[in-house]
Amino acid sequence: MTNSHQLLRIAEVSSLTSLAKSTINLWVAQGRFPKPIALSQSIKVWRLQQLNDWIDLQCEVDRLIPNSNEGHQSNQMRLVVSNFHEQEVEVDKLERATL
Repeated sequence: MTNSHQLLRIAEVSSLTSLAKSTINLWVAQGRFPKPIALSQSIKVWRLQQLNDWIDLQCEVDRLIPNSNEGHQSNQMRLVVSNFHEQEVEVDKLERATL
């Protein structure tokens, strides 16, 4: 059984997502991938649950906006939907924390 609070280093994140480390870093900078937790200046980790949620979101976005031949426009729409959903999740967490 996996622990949802488990912390993963970038090599493990890369293995879990099948993304290259450089892609992960680029997407973090672009806001397309969850930001890591900085344990120190040189040690950054991700929570497994946050990554699982991101993967689930990517599957949901793919279901809502199938890949098309429209290229750039389709990719922009996928990013907008993904970012919007992530913001909704954050609002839900904040609302639950204040109850």
